[in-house]
Amino acid sequence: MESAVYAAVLLDICAIVLIFVSYVEKKAGARRWSKTSDDMELTDEIHVFHLECDEILIGRHASADIRIQDMSVSRYHAMLNVTDGKWMITDIGSKSGVFVNGEPVRHVRLYEGDVITLGNRNLIFRKRRVHK
Repeated sequence: MESAVYAAVLLDICAIVLIFVSYVEKKAGARRWSKTSDDMELTDEIHVFHLECDEILIGRHASADIRIQDMSVSRYHAMLNVTDGKWMITDIGSKSGVFVNGEPVRHVRLYEGDVITLGNRNLIFRKRRVHK
């Protein structure tokens, strides 16, 4: 009986350690991602799209990471990707093209404040706003 109590206590301690280690790793991962992504987002007049992974498909199709329901946007329009805090956008064969600050692009680095035009839609690439 006594060994069962010790086993239960040991199991509880192991669970607490695992929970603590998971919490610490989640926080460290969030800090690494924040540094990698530079906490950027895309926004239009209505929506804010948080950029939460290193490769993001933008398009009209339901499988797109950022879905823009506008017929002027191709089903698979553009790809965003980030490496070492540098965001790039690539036109992936869209019909209407990708424009950054009014200039047509195939593959270009993005900077804060850039206006990305996909079809008839304008998206602003900016630092994430902190909501209180």
